[in-house]
Amino acid sequence: MNAPPVGGESMRIRVLVAEAAEKAAELVARPEVAQKWEDPSSLEGMTVGALAAHLIRATGAVIAYLERSDPAGQSGEVLTAPQYFRAALEAPIHDRIIEVSTAESEPGPAALADKARSVAQAIAGRLPEEPADRLIEALEGRPLRLDDFCRTRLIETVMHTDDLAFSVGVPMPEIPGVTAEIIDVLMNIARERHGDWAVIHALGRRERIGDTPVFPVF
Repeated sequence: MNAPPVGGESMRIRVLVAEAAEKAAELVARPEVAQKWEDPSSLEGMTVGALAAHLIRATGAVIAYLERSDPAGQSGEVLTAPQYFRAALEAPIHDRIIEVSTAESEPGPAALADKARSVAQAIAGRLPEEPADRLIEALEGRPLRLDDFCRTRLIETVMHTDDLAFSVGVPMPEIPGVTAEIIDVLMNIARERHGDWAVIHALGRRERIGDTPVFPVF
């Protein structure tokens, strides 16, 4: 049986990921980033260089996971994007993000700019070739639809691009169509963690907000 062709919603998500990766690479290569490489970023505990390295790793994860075996045909729950984020926040690597990002920033701004461009080119070339029903293995081998993983990469790439732009005092690059997708996933993360009524109260009933904050979700 032939794999379903990529089109429609799958293609839209994959194009957004490729565009976000390209904009991230352009930002990492800006002179303002190189000039402030060792300065504190807008994220606590991270320098500008470490943030740039984390942005590249987060963006490039889609290629890293595609290089692993395709889990199609395996049994087990297929994670959604919100479920992935909930699990990722509890994964051991989450506590080592600053350490890993700092180490990966050591080659310096020029090397990281080259790496960011390579990642963007790989994403643009690879994603359109993958079938619409492609699964990947993430978080200790748990399966995830490629398009849902692309949604997680949109959030990581675009939000950290915004963090980096703010850190060095330059405008956030325009990426048309991406904010609605990010808001949708963030809202569903909140629903997954707290339930629908907690989200409704957080959005519309100041008097009904509980002791556990619903937002931010990270």
